[in-house]
Amino acid sequence: MTTRVFVYGTLMRGERNHHWMRGAVPLGRAISARGLSLWSLGQYPVACHGGGGRVRGEVYRLSLAHLYRLDVLEEYPRFYRRRRERTSVGLAWVYYQPEPPANARWLPGGDWRRSGPRVDIRREFHGVEAVQGRNADRTC
Repeated sequence: MTTRVFVYGTLMRGERNHHWMRGAVPLGRAISARGLSLWSLGQYPVACHGGGGRVRGEVYRLSLAHLYRLDVLEEYPRFYRRRRERTSVGLAWVYYQPEPPANARWLPGGDWRRSGPRVDIRREFHGVEAVQGRNADRTC
């Protein structure tokens, strides 16, 4: 069985975590439906619900087993939640957080690639928890 996932940051083609998409079938560039906003933490972006914005990214077709492997990277459900959202190429799973993380910078165009200066992508990534820290009050 296959499903779709909408990626908008380090999982996109050419980004440092794209190797996690190996075996997935690219369906093309996509734009989310209105209602998502994009926030930068320097090393990666976070999509959040709220506002009338849209997020730009890519959609891939992949197996459910592959989706569950992405759950590991995204530290779902501890830091990210996911739900199916409408995109310009159909319904797809989107990883999001209910609220912008502390110290996140809003990306008004919803486009990670046009977000301006970022942390050097060649640096080792230590995971969501390492960037956002532990937060006992977090509900995800």
